[in-house]
Amino acid sequence: MISTTILGFCLKNTDQCMRRYCVLSVLAACLLSPVVYAGERWQDTFCIDAQQVLAGTELVAQLNVHDNWDTFVESKASDSPLTVHQYLSNPSAEGMPRTLSCKMRTAERINATETVDSGMPAASGDTDCTAVHREMVNKTLAGLAGHRIAVESDDIVYDEDDTTYIGPRWLKPWPFDAVTARDNALHLHARALYAPYVWWIPMPDRFKGNYYCHLVAPDYLEAILIGKVTPPLN
Repeated sequence: MISTTILGFCLKNTDQCMRRYCVLSVLAACLLSPVVYAGERWQDTFCIDAQQVLAGTELVAQLNVHDNWDTFVESKASDSPLTVHQYLSNPSAEGMPRTLSCKMRTAERINATETVDSGMPAASGDTDCTAVHREMVNKTLAGLAGHRIAVESDDIVYDEDDTTYIGPRWLKPWPFDAVTARDNALHLHARALYAPYVWWIPMPDRFKGNYYCHLVAPDYLEAILIGKVTPPLN
């Protein structure tokens, strides 16, 4: 409730009061608004960026964002145009999605189906889901410049990807948590599906050349880094 003193001041000094009100409103908005991942709406681009990191490519894929688990499970990354898929899931007690999943293509598959004017390969080669996690942490910390950090970069451990080669093992067990705290460190780990484009195992072409990642959701990671959320212990 506004006090009678402040109300009386505003009635007598309207212009000055409005200026102060505007300043206070801006400050309040800054304090109440959430920190934005690297200053961007990451939801609009994340798996596009992840594809670039994963395959070493500058190609900008088309993105399909799913809000339904079944449609995401049935989806597959595709070519011409390069298309990737994204899904958020596994809400925390605070209601924040903890897991971000991306369905992408391997560098080998991209080079077999995409051409560039320079004559150079469209993709330089595969990294892994851990490389995507590293890029996510770097961008998140850059976006948090000037904020209090509860977990420093030196306290983050990148565990080796849990890699499988068939879809059912990538999907189960579920849900998948990509972040845990143990041994005084924050551990990030990813579950990957990797199916080479040229492979001796017989399978339909649409299953070849895929690289999928279950990762920590950037908003959830950010909340942990600033101490807003405590990660599960393991």
